[in-house]
Amino acid sequence: MTTHSLSAWIGEQPVGTLSYHDDTGRFSFEYEQTWITNSDAYPISPALPFQRPENQTDELHSVNVRRFFENLLPEGKALEDAAAAHTISKGNLFGLLRWLGQESTGALALLPEGTLPARLEPIVREVTFEELSERIHDRANRPFNVWDGRIRMSIAGYQDKLAVYVDEEGKLFLVEGPLASTHILKPEPMNPKLSRLVANEHFCLKLASTLGIPSAEVEILRVPEPVLMVKRFDRIKHNRHVERLHAVDSCQVLNLSVNHKYERNFGSGRDVANIRDGVSFEKLFSIAPLTHTQAATRMAMIRWAILQYLIGNSDAHGKNISFLVEPGGLRLAPAYDLVSVCIYPDIEHEFAMAIGDEFDMTKVRAFDWADFSDRCGIERRLLVREMNRMIKALRIQLPALLSLPNYIEEERAMLQKISDLALQQAERLEIDAKMIAKVIIE
Repeated sequence: MTTHSLSAWIGEQPVGTLSYHDDTGRFSFEYEQTWITNSDAYPISPALPFQRPENQTDELHSVNVRRFFENLLPEGKALEDAAAAHTISKGNLFGLLRWLGQESTGALALLPEGTLPARLEPIVREVTFEELSERIHDRANRPFNVWDGRIRMSIAGYQDKLAVYVDEEGKLFLVEGPLASTHILKPEPMNPKLSRLVANEHFCLKLASTLGIPSAEVEILRVPEPVLMVKRFDRIKHNRHVERLHAVDSCQVLNLSVNHKYERNFGSGRDVANIRDGVSFEKLFSIAPLTHTQAATRMAMIRWAILQYLIGNSDAHGKNISFLVEPGGLRLAPAYDLVSVCIYPDIEHEFAMAIGDEFDMTKVRAFDWADFSDRCGIERRLLVREMNRMIKALRIQLPALLSLPNYIEEERAMLQKISDLALQQAERLEIDAKMIAKVIIE
């Protein structure tokens, strides 16, 4: 049977070879020796070290490889559209990577064997606001991630997204070959139950920044439809050259499949609610020792967790927190995909990750925060101090954020709901914070 292979590159450096073996249905990944001996090199994931453990079977290695690369793909309808555009099954991981792997999250580019990045033809194609507006309106007939008959996005997630290069004049371009995108465009969802999501995410990310949480830089474009333009944290622009930075999400770091991005990986049904093998806060904090600055990482994670409670972001799952991969360790990436989900009445409000044992935001109390603190190895006094600091900052910053000129009248009404919810949550948290130290967990 045939073995199919793709070459993995970071910049112009060959990193390794991804192979799919027809006879066994298994995957393998083998690093290039020149990459291993490079002083600036690093494994593409902690789950895929330079040297395979001696007792690791080919089957287990295949599972680890599949998990890592599956996490690079879009999800839901975006994945279905990508598969349909290339007439392949959405379960055909290698086939999808063959078409989508050239421009994905992080620095890794997957190319056919024998293809050199430097020899790829650079393609630049402008996207005007008028065309972008037309495509937003026509999403029911044409998938938003298919342009000129080609899939233009291989970024994980459910939302409509388009990766673009933004020049010094603010013009938008689709780029291919050796060129790289610098921003991600996210229009309003087609689902009417998620109205004003662009302003929602913009507001929550701005709030996070004011509360001491490094966050992705965002801007609202009006084309005239609102589009959230997110600056990619895994790209650095040097004049007209774009450097790709390697990044992994927590599912990849923890060696979990995309199906484990929620702590209750089988859902919250009565018979499966106690199965919690997905990403949890406890597992998330276990990543901190792999980072360059463990104490700073833990503090950032504490703030990130408190923020989800304050804004009611019940969908803060394992693929919504990422790390930049560097020689010698990981570095926590800026926050992204921050949304107040709980202001939408028709959307699931169960937390993606429990606070202690509690998944219901309205039922979280001091006991649950104390349990959260103990499970994650956080000193309770430190947690309480951060809670009080963030509550104070929240009350100061919200009025200023609500008065930003970025929003139209209809959006301001929705943002006021987020503000009211956050203040309500802050009031509850302030009461609970006084009791956390006294909680006894047996």
